[in-house]
Amino acid sequence: MHAWLLPSTRAIFPRMKISRLCVGLVVGLGFAQLMAETLSPGRDINAVLAAHDRQLLELPAVVGVYVGVLADGKTPCLKVMLARPIPETERNLPREIEGYPVVTEISGEIRPLRP
Repeated sequence: MHAWLLPSTRAIFPRMKISRLCVGLVVGLGFAQLMAETLSPGRDINAVLAAHDRQLLELPAVVGVYVGVLADGKTPCLKVMLARPIPETERNLPREIEGYPVVTEISGEIRPLRP
C-alpha cells in the first residue's frame, strides 16, 4: 500500500479499513454500471426504428414513424403518427421497443405534394 494514501484516506474515513473502503467502492461502481446497462437501451434508436418501422406502418391508421423526444425534451423515443385516433391500433402498439418508449400522435392524413 502506498504511504501517501494512508494519511488522507484515514483523515476522511478514520474508522474504516482501507480494504473495506476499496471493496465498497468496487461493489458500488459495479452496481452503478449494472443500473446504467439496465436503464439504457442496447441499440442505437435509429437502428431500432429501421428494424421495426415496417411492422408499425402495417397497423391501421399509422401514416408515419420517426425518432423524437419525450416531453422532457431529452429522452429519445419512437413516435408513431396516426391519421386518426383508433383505439384498437393504440392498444396494439407496444409501449416500448428495445427499451425505447413508443409515443403516438395524431397527425391526420399524409399525402404527397403534387408539383
